Amino acid sequence: MNATRLYIIIGVVLVAVLVIVILLPDDNETDQHAGEHTNTPMPPGHPDIDAEGQPSRANVMETFMEEFERLKEQIEAQPESDTSDVLIYARMLLDAHQPANAVPLLERYNKAAPENTAVLLDLSVAHFENGDPDKAAEVTQRILRIDPENTTAMYNLGALAASQEDNETARRHWNKLIADYPDSPDAQRAMQFLENF
Repeated sequence: MNATRLYIIIGVVLVAVLVIVILLPDDNETDQHAGEHTNTPMPPGHPDIDAEGQPSRANVMETFMEEFERLKEQIEAQPESDTSDVLIYARMLLDAHQPANAVPLLERYNKAAPENTAVLLDLSVAHFENGDPDKAAEVTQRILRIDPENTTAMYNLGALAASQEDNETARRHWNKLIADYPDSPDAQRAMQFLENF
């Protein structure tokens, strides 16, 4: 290998090393950027953020469980007529797959607001998830007496029938929903189920 070629190779290597050194961030600069996420104050009740700036499973779960326990204790100490946090806790129980515990709380809330169809929908779902489709259907019929145009309740009647393998009744409910409210999202869901039925 001649000297000129050797000088060219050494020159290229030196330029590459120089470019890499210039472009690499300083350790202090990296630490400073990492600290931006962890030193930013979070709103009250927000889970802590880990070093990468992301909520972790542990801190989100811990925050959820703290709120879960706080609501449980608060509701147990309240008189039956106080429903201030009952609905929040009942929905947390539904999300935690505890419908048997959610049913009495939803019924308690329903006593205070018997015309609230959103709560009745939750109660219907809780009864169904608790293994009582007849009670779920009864509550759903109550929703339709309060709000005859509640398309979610109409859809749910079909779903309840389908869950009991009463496909004829399910089709009837869903076809009526589609005919009466064709543009509703519930009618669209019913169409999808009927296509696969």
